[in-house]
Parts: sequence; structure tokens; C-alpha cells
Amino acid sequence: MVWEIIKKQLVVFVRNPQQLFLLLILPVILIVILSVSLSSFMNGETIAIDAKVAIVQHENEKEQLEEFKQLLENTPIEENDKQEILHAAEQFTVIPLLKELFDSIDSMEMVEIPIAEKEEVLKTDEYTVVIEVPENFLLDVYQTMLLGENVTPKLKLYENEGKQLASVAVKSVLDHFQEQLTLTTLAMKNGVDPMILQEQLREEIGSVEAVSQSGKIGSKEYYTIGMAVMNTLFIASAVGSFAFMEKKLQVFNRIILANMSRWSYFIGIFFSAVIFSFIQLLVIYGFSWIVFGVKWSVLPFIVVTLCLAFAVGGVAVLLVAISYRSDSEVAVNIFASIIVAILSLLGGSFFPIGDHSDLIQTIGNFTPNGAAMTSYLTILREGNLFDSVNQLIYLISFSILMILIAIMSFPKRGQVS
Repeated sequence: MVWEIIKKQLVVFVRNPQQLFLLLILPVILIVILSVSLSSFMNGETIAIDAKVAIVQHENEKEQLEEFKQLLENTPIEENDKQEILHAAEQFTVIPLLKELFDSIDSMEMVEIPIAEKEEVLKTDEYTVVIEVPENFLLDVYQTMLLGENVTPKLKLYENEGKQLASVAVKSVLDHFQEQLTLTTLAMKNGVDPMILQEQLREEIGSVEAVSQSGKIGSKEYYTIGMAVMNTLFIASAVGSFAFMEKKLQVFNRIILANMSRWSYFIGIFFSAVIFSFIQLLVIYGFSWIVFGVKWSVLPFIVVTLCLAFAVGGVAVLLVAISYRSDSEVAVNIFASIIVAILSLLGGSFFPIGDHSDLIQTIGNFTPNGAAMTSYLTILREGNLFDSVNQLIYLISFSILMILIAIMSFPKRGQVS
């Protein structure tokens, strides 16, 4: 009897090519799109950014150096110290150093433009960022770094809103430059050669090395798993939708009148969802194996896939029970349109969100798709099945819990209209 229910559900699926497309072809399309478009990000590759920076100066550096000399003459400092400070000022030219920094970056270019052309340049889309050097900027730098006065030199930045990514990169370079100036100022105030200080920091910090290079997960592997565990949840909503349609068409009542137990129908629905989910996952992973070369250890893969399929079966019978009890397809629709999206986000199907928060990682592992994804990633990194035992126990427990709730919710004989 149960097998007859499973065959009937299979026929319903086969006669709905739209559902087959959504459940089998759409995940494959999503895997191809996401794995290709986000491959550089997931594989840790750098993104090429071209930035053209314009710099505008209100005053000539030589003029400001002369002003600093006059200011230094009126400062109550010994003559020998004045000569050392003046020599340091002549060697330390901020804007040329900044230009050298940008010129050393292949993807960035700095161009100096006259102050009279500033407004015209701001109206164009040619430059990523326009840096305006205000009056007395270099003088303020000298007073801060060489005389220890509490003056804050500031640059003005005009960002091109249409080139936000490149603008962020330019600001990152400027932040690095500011850190170097701060380090140099600190060193000079304490009578330490800035170059010696940086060299000592490098020696103390050392280098960063990866402790393990094995089991690297690329975009193709990640999004194969992410799209598979997400789209298999739609099997539950599809089975629930077909079952409710059978109720409206009096198919369920005819089954009951044929002296078939409602529990046989219930069990048939459960195993239909389990089998269809298992087949769907095999098709998706088979595609990735053939096209992308994503390979698995057979036994761990089969065990994880079966556990996930049982969890999907549990959700399917719960949706059927709720829809039969309420005589409405609202629960099925809410699950397919809202709950699946939330579970996919928390489970990491779209982005490894758990890498940025231990709390979100824990929450994600308490979703069926998230637990399965963690298990798949573990065995793909050459881990054995025992490394995923907690997730597998959770998937089985989740399936049992869904079945128990469904049994309590499923209407008794005579309650189904």
C-alpha cells in the first residue's frame, strides 16, 4: 500500500514539468552562475581595481617650508636643535611621499591638477577621488611632527559616488599612509630612527603562515552544497502542495474509502519526500561531479544525503498534516516563500555568514540545511564521518521531531472534509 502511494506521487511529479524544472534544473543553473561570478571572492583572489586620483594643492611646499623656517627662528630652541629640525623638515616632504606611494601601486595613478581647475574636475567622472591639500597643511604637519604642537593637519576628500569600490581602496591607501606618519611622529618624538623602529616591528611580529593547506573549498564546491541543501527543502513544499491538491480533489477520501489506512498514506508521503529528495541531491551532485569535478567519499556522502533526505521527509509530512488540519495551503506557501529563504541565509547557502559570527554559526547548525552543509563541507575537506556525528544526530532527531508533531497534527478519521 505504501509503495502505491509512492508511485502515485512519482507520477504526479513527472506530470508537472514546471516543478521538475524548478527542483532539478534551477539548482544547476544557480550553481553555475554563483560559482563562476563569485569564484574570485570565494577562492581568496584579489579584485583588480583601477583608480585615478587627482590632487589639488593650495600652496607650494617650498613656500610652506620657508614659513616653517621663519617660525622655527622665533622658537626658543637651541641652535643645534633648530638645525636638526630644519634638516628633518627638508627631508620629510609629505605630498611627494604620498605621490610615490600611489605610483608604486600598479592599479592606481595620481595626477596633480591646478587649483583653478578643481571645480571643473569635480563635475567630471574622470577621477575616483580628488584630494584637496588645504592651506598651511604642510606647515601643520611640521609643527605636529617636529615641534610637538597640538595641531591636526587634514586633507579633504571628494569621492566619486559611481566608483565606490575604488574609492574605498584609495581611502585604505590613505589610512595606511596616515598610520606610517603616526608611527614616524612617535619615533621622532622619542628620538628613535623610524626606519629602525619599523624593522624591529617586522622582526618581532614575524610572518604569517597557513597551518594547513589541505581541503580548500572553492566556489564550485561551496555553491554546489549551498544550492543543493537549499533547493531540497522545496521538495517538502512540493509534496505538501500535491497532497493538499489531492485532498481538494477528493483523492484522499477515495483512498480512505478503499480501506487504506490514513497512516499508510501518511507513511507513503514521508517516504515519497525522502526518496525524491535523495534523487534530487544525487542529480545535483552528479552534475557537479561531471562538470566541475566535485568528488566525494562515497560512504560519508551517502550517509549525510540520507540523513538530510529524512529531515526533508519530516518537514513534508508536517506541512501535509498542518494543511489538512487547517484545510488551507497557507502553511505550505509560507514555508516555500519565506521560511526556506531564512533557513538558507542562516545555513550559509548564499554566503559563509557563520565565518563572521560564532552565534550565527551555531544557529545555522540548528537548521536542517545548515547542519547538512556543515557535514558536507567537513567530508569534502577530507574529514571522516565521525567529524560530523553531531550534525547527523541532529538531522535524524529533527526528522523524528517533525514526524511526531505531524502525527499529533494529522486529523483523525472523520475530521477530514
